[in-house]
Amino acid sequence: MTSASTSSATSPASNASSQTAAPSPNADPEKHNNNRDTEGTAEAEKAKKPSLKERAEKLWAKTQLDVTTMKIMAKGALAPTISLAAYQATNFAETYTTLGYLVGVVSILSFAIMPRSKFLQTWFLNMLSSCLAACVALLAIYCAVQARLHTETTVRTGGPGTSGTPSPGATTSTYNSSAAAVSGIWLFFEIWIINTMRARNPQLMIPGIIATIFANVSMVYAPQFASMATGISFVKRLLESFFTGFAIGGAVSLLIFPMTMRGVVFKEFTGYIMLLRKMTKANLTYLQSLEEGDMFFGRSDTNVPEKPKRTSEAQAIKDTLAGLAALHGKLSIDLTFAKREVAIGRLGPDDLQEIFKQLRGLMLPIIGLSSVIDVFERIAEDRDWNHPAPKKPFEELDDPNERSRMEAVQDWHAIFKTMREPFARIVGDIDEGFEHVLITLQLIKPPKREADAESEGDRPHPGEKDFQSYHYKRVDEYHSQKRNLLRRWCELRGFSLPDDFFENTQKADFKAPDWYHNVKNNDERQKYRARLFIVLYVDFLLDSIALTVHDFVKYADAKVESGKLGRKRLIVPGVKRLRKWIKSSYSRKQDAYTDEQHGMNEDGNRASNVYLGDAYNKRKDPEHLPPSTAWEKFGDRLRGIAHFLRSPASSFGFRAACATMCLAIVAYLHDTQTFYVRQRLFWAQIMVGMSMSPSAGQSLFSFALRLVGTFAAMVTSFIIWYIVDGHTAGVLVFFWFFVAWGFFIVLKFPRFIPVGMIYSVTNTLIIGYELQVRKIGVTVSESNGQAYYPIYELAPYRLATVAAGIFVAFIWTVFPYPISEHSELRRNLGSSLYLLANYYSVVIETVKFRVRGDFQNLHFDEKEHPAKKLEKIRQTVFSKSVLLLQGLRTHSGFIKYDVPIGGRFPRQNYDRIIARIQDILNFASLLSYASQTFSDMRNAEKDGSESQWLNDFRRLVKEADITSKESTTLLSLLSASVASGQPLPPYLQHPEPYRLSAKLESLDASILSVRHMAEPGFAAFAVMQISTKCIGDDIKALLADIKELVGELDFSFHVVSTQDDSPRGSQDALIRDDVQD
Repeated sequence: MTSASTSSATSPASNASSQTAAPSPNADPEKHNNNRDTEGTAEAEKAKKPSLKERAEKLWAKTQLDVTTMKIMAKGALAPTISLAAYQATNFAETYTTLGYLVGVVSILSFAIMPRSKFLQTWFLNMLSSCLAACVALLAIYCAVQARLHTETTVRTGGPGTSGTPSPGATTSTYNSSAAAVSGIWLFFEIWIINTMRARNPQLMIPGIIATIFANVSMVYAPQFASMATGISFVKRLLESFFTGFAIGGAVSLLIFPMTMRGVVFKEFTGYIMLLRKMTKANLTYLQSLEEGDMFFGRSDTNVPEKPKRTSEAQAIKDTLAGLAALHGKLSIDLTFAKREVAIGRLGPDDLQEIFKQLRGLMLPIIGLSSVIDVFERIAEDRDWNHPAPKKPFEELDDPNERSRMEAVQDWHAIFKTMREPFARIVGDIDEGFEHVLITLQLIKPPKREADAESEGDRPHPGEKDFQSYHYKRVDEYHSQKRNLLRRWCELRGFSLPDDFFENTQKADFKAPDWYHNVKNNDERQKYRARLFIVLYVDFLLDSIALTVHDFVKYADAKVESGKLGRKRLIVPGVKRLRKWIKSSYSRKQDAYTDEQHGMNEDGNRASNVYLGDAYNKRKDPEHLPPSTAWEKFGDRLRGIAHFLRSPASSFGFRAACATMCLAIVAYLHDTQTFYVRQRLFWAQIMVGMSMSPSAGQSLFSFALRLVGTFAAMVTSFIIWYIVDGHTAGVLVFFWFFVAWGFFIVLKFPRFIPVGMIYSVTNTLIIGYELQVRKIGVTVSESNGQAYYPIYELAPYRLATVAAGIFVAFIWTVFPYPISEHSELRRNLGSSLYLLANYYSVVIETVKFRVRGDFQNLHFDEKEHPAKKLEKIRQTVFSKSVLLLQGLRTHSGFIKYDVPIGGRFPRQNYDRIIARIQDILNFASLLSYASQTFSDMRNAEKDGSESQWLNDFRRLVKEADITSKESTTLLSLLSASVASGQPLPPYLQHPEPYRLSAKLESLDASILSVRHMAEPGFAAFAVMQISTKCIGDDIKALLADIKELVGELDFSFHVVSTQDDSPRGSQDALIRDDVQD
């Protein structure tokens, strides 16, 4: 728009200048033409140069500060600001006295920026954890008081070595070693159990930090209370401070810029569909680029040897695909919370689940279409074409491999040129279908359209009533034109087909080229068949995407017709969903599927028994049989205590407790107790709990980042205080502004959430304390034993205490053995490989029963059908794999900033393995998706319309066992080796590629004839064939990558020439078992 307006604005001036400076008849025409060319070039450059507004918008976009982000930042900083402002009221200050700063800290940790359902769950758990921590604190204080009473004859209040009065009515007494020892033991136990639960249940992370703060503060003063009355008074006031912070956080969350989880999910739906639209257009652009370019070698160098050199069109697809995978993983998590939310809206929880199901069904074929890039890359690797082609005519090429490559490139140019028009048309129809869904479901506003009767006629537009029938007509036209596409391909290959060939394929005669009849020249037959399979691959996926989008269009229109989108209503989740929500808060679910189908079904027929594999049941214990008696069941539960104590979660809890006690021990010694309280060292303890994380280890880089966050808080606290000369109103305004940037880190850099939290909390501690002293005075502020410091001294003290806590947390992360980011990434990679083995196994079983037609003559209840079980498990494992792979990419990207100790971390190897796993997952999903075609055609068999070719194909597939157990076995072995860090077993071979086409032709030579290429199942078979080939290539490369990473248990020896630099493995041993004399 800017360019257009610029050109139109300058055109009158240009005309005026041309009229004024018109050339004379005697002027040199060549010189005049040169001047015109120069002027035109200058105008073109001027038109291309972005305007100031465009440059400003581009620069602003880089800051990631959109309106929504700024609202959430303002909302997050508002809660602690309200807490500090409320302290300026006399009643508030008299109530909380020296504990008022905790109100602001807890209001930050309430995470008011979370959507409503997530916030309410965390809010409830925060309050519950605070209450439990208060109960344990009272028990610990009781034990400490009893220890004091049993070791002292008289109890004195106040005096040397005490902490004064931490809260009104809670006076402290003199030092007592027994009370200090008891309190230390209780603190160790509390920190251990809290952090163990944090590690076991990630959703308890924030409640665990809240409980950690409560435990640290209460146990510091516990040994100094002489009676339960003073202890109860202190715990009560402490609990009131926490709940006041929760109340302020809750009010801000629910009243200020309220954000529901449903609203977040609807925005993610919109973004998801927009990314799908972008993917389809990017794929079309890529396919059109193959009409001219070299599909086997890209033009853009990535500067990384391990990464393929892709064209800009191909790289755009991969970048968009990465964003789609990340959004899919986030949406799958957010959807669970959105379905549990009480709201006023139009669509219910089941509708949200159905929309996500539609999107998931669209993601698989679009990912498959994007994998055309990988298919050509694999061809290039197999044939050594992954390098720039010689810039010579075909006739001058001497290398047979280069001549073959040039012939393939020219052939593909011709093929994609013939496909240009139908592909462009169906992609346009797909995009309009997406737009109709967005408008109909009220995810976007209808665009303003300009009437143009000549160009568009009376056809309905997206969002209009009759668009569904129009869209179906367009999709059906493309589906019916598949024969034209195949006919054009046959003409390129030298076939001559009669006009009625596809109506009577069994009897119609056709002329075929010599290579088709020459059975001995198998290479040429395989070459052209592979190209046909790729053509059918693209056509099948575009056709599937169009049909799936049309189903989505029908679903959206059905919601309009049902009246759900016409009015809002109260949406309340069902009792079953709420029950599952409560159970998920504390349960650790295990998969347990059993065969209970022994009775009669509804039709009165005997139900068939389907015996499920071990993977459906609980994991077996190699040391114990399943308990059968009551005593054995009791013993089994008793053993659970030992399992809990030796679990990784318990180990993390023990580390956190030891780290805390390294600092807390100062508070429990006679000579240092006063120093500890006076210098506020318990905040170093609290930072231990905030810094240590069970899901990721510490590194030097993350340690430095936490220090930087604390230092930034110290600097900004000076700015907040001195820029307004300490005036309270100005301090509160600047405090709100600077704390908001801590939430910017939380929003935009999730890996650095502890940094943002430490920054915000430290600012609150410094500014909150100074405002507290101004309100209640120095005397009252020092009544809790803490010395008063002006802000220019307090801020460095805070920096020192926080840094000490972070440093101790770092030490106990690497001692006695390190929990490093590297080991965490390796274990997660092993878990990802294990999930991949599970997923591949389930996919193979799914494909087998779909293609062979298993269970079609058996009767099952709908919920107990084996296909339903496989589908449920497949979707669950797929979602887990997507989330884990996304976490692995984030983790790997974070590690590149780490400062290595010792040898460098092999990040490039890990990135290659992660990419291989993602590719195998994508092609396995596509394999499952394509096999669904055979199930859909099986339904047609009931009407007697299933083709003879399909019957023959199923019969041959049953004879040729298509299962690939070796791949699942290999993936499981790779997973175990990576997770444990042990070398691979010797003589480990990758599975040989399963040549299903050759196997089928050996059983029936005509099964893959040209006569059958229009069959619906033929294209699905082509997709499956390409997918299995790519999976085999990826598993082979995966084995080599992991062997390079962990090594191989190889004790063989070799006789190698000094001129031979090729690496050898156990399969090349001097003495081999498979060599016979």
